[in-house]
Amino acid sequence: MERVLISDLKEKIGNQVRIQGRVSTIRNQGKIVFLMIKDRTGIVQCVAWEGNNKELVKTLKSVTPESIVSIIGLVKEAKQVTLGYEVEIEEVIIDSLSETPLPIVIEEEYKNNLTALEQRLDYRWIDLRSNKNSLMVEVSSFFFEKLREFCIQNNFIQIHTPKILGVASEGGANVFEVKYFDRKAYLAQSPQFHKQMAIASDIERVFSIGPAFRAEKSYTTRHLTEYTSFDIEMAYIDSFRDVCDFEEEMLTFTLEKIEEKFGDQIKELFGIEVKKPQNKFEYLTVKEAKEKLAKANIPSKDDGDFSPEEERALSKIVEEESGSEFLFVTEFPHDKRAFYHMKDPHNQEYALGFDLLWKGVEITTGAQREHRTEHLIKNAEERGIKTETLQEYFDYFRYGCPPHGGFAIGTERFLMKLLGYSTVLETSFLPNTPNRLGRRFDVKD
Repeated sequence: MERVLISDLKEKIGNQVRIQGRVSTIRNQGKIVFLMIKDRTGIVQCVAWEGNNKELVKTLKSVTPESIVSIIGLVKEAKQVTLGYEVEIEEVIIDSLSETPLPIVIEEEYKNNLTALEQRLDYRWIDLRSNKNSLMVEVSSFFFEKLREFCIQNNFIQIHTPKILGVASEGGANVFEVKYFDRKAYLAQSPQFHKQMAIASDIERVFSIGPAFRAEKSYTTRHLTEYTSFDIEMAYIDSFRDVCDFEEEMLTFTLEKIEEKFGDQIKELFGIEVKKPQNKFEYLTVKEAKEKLAKANIPSKDDGDFSPEEERALSKIVEEESGSEFLFVTEFPHDKRAFYHMKDPHNQEYALGFDLLWKGVEITTGAQREHRTEHLIKNAEERGIKTETLQEYFDYFRYGCPPHGGFAIGTERFLMKLLGYSTVLETSFLPNTPNRLGRRFDVKD
């Protein structure tokens, strides 16, 4: 008999069906057993009476929570249950019996402490069964779908860039070195160089979705050693503001679609109201932002960058003043940005780039890129980067390359702020951090 999804049972009242799913809860009331069965589409109550089939009830009593079962039964109207119907069990097959007790409590009230989080991450495949995490994974998939949809609607082409490189992709030290046959190679910090290669190939608008690797020992709520980056690059721009405008349109479109499809569910499970931006994104220069922070008595340790505390405070100030949750910060000192960011021709101290803050966290870094070979080489030399290691990259620009710019979104950060999680560890499918690789490190090592 073909499997029927729980969402389709309403159309099967009065018919015999076969459902398969996970046992969410069991209520053993002696001569009656109730099982709540869930699949990807919903949850349904199933029931069996000892008077109808004693052996069946005995088998059902041996089932443990979280087991996988196949049930054949009759869909019957039942006004006493929420759905208005239930399945009267006629036959059950235990496909996979779960051990008991579980190592974690799946729907346990959230505890915001490291020990509880580490334990849940140790058993991530069980943790992901919770209602909140199930919705998070579904929203994450939809988020990428809508970003991709908007890009394709705007004539972007998706590219898949190498993740093993012969040189560090940003010329820095925070890279993972790997053995590549008889030579050294590196895991890509970003697809940046190859996005620019695509621009030089006359693929004028490109986007990329994939892992990026950072060998940084950062033990924060916003850092991973491997994260999923959504990258954009677009040619023939007149200003980095063209890039900002595109990102604003893309995120507005995406949030509107998330609100339409998941708004009610997110509000119910997370207590957060998702809404598309009602105001234009705000802009501040670094200098203007620092002045606002100083006026609010928020200390600053770096004139050219922002601490997490400053980002949170600045976002709050701007939202109170303008109603916008989004803020583009511009005019960063060039020496604080990547060497391939173009310098402001009116003030060489500044980069033609930006950070985008949302709800107190930087979710994007972007810029107009330097497309002139001699300027790129000079920028690299100023940083003390060995230019001989970047000759392949410089070659992309020697035979004509249009003005261009782009940005990258840290998708785990975006989802963290969208759903109100406290750390990107919870919006990664299985997070890698300095002290966690895959499931976890062996504590003996």
